[in-house]
Amino acid sequence: MIAILTAVIVSFVLAFVIGVLLGIFKKIFYIPVDERVGKIRAVLPGVNCGACGYPGCDGFAAGVASGKAPVNGCLVGRAPVAQAIGEIMGVPVPAKK
Repeated sequence: MIAILTAVIVSFVLAFVIGVLLGIFKKIFYIPVDERVGKIRAVLPGVNCGACGYPGCDGFAAGVASGKAPVNGCLVGRAPVAQAIGEIMGVPVPAKK
């Protein structure tokens, strides 16, 4: 009986210590994420065609959020998608020729 009780107590203590360590490491190794990337990705059509010059819609969304890609770069979504991305980014959308 004592062996079982000891095993249970050790298991609970070990689980508690691991939980505390995970909480500490979560704060130490936190990587900030730009929330605009998710919003832009939700607006994109999700074709992942690569016509914008990025490997897919996720890459294009990250490029727009970082300022490396134009807001009207999605050739599949055209003007409606460009307008929505422009609203998210807070910039005017240039007309595509």
